[in-house]
Amino acid sequence: MKTDKVTVPGLIKKKADGEKIVFLTAYDYFTAKQLDAAGVDGLLVGDSLNMVVYGHENTLSLPLDQILYHTEAVSRG
Repeated sequence: MKTDKVTVPGLIKKKADGEKIVFLTAYDYFTAKQLDAAGVDGLLVGDSLNMVVYGHENTLSLPLDQILYHTEAVSRG
C-alpha cells in the first residue's frame, strides 16, 4: 500500500484543520513498513531503543552509531 508523502506544510495544514497528527516510535524496517501502511504521519527513532531493544536500564550507554543504524533501517521501511 502506497501512502502519500508527509510534508511540513501538510502537517501544518492538518493542525490548522483540527486533524489529528500521529507519530509513533519504530526501531526496525518491518515495524516502520507496517506503520507507514497504517497511515501514521511520522516515525520517531530515539535513545529509548537502548532499553526497549537492548534491555539496558537507561539510555546513557547507547552510542550514536546504534541510533543511526536503527534510523537507517526505519527509513527504508
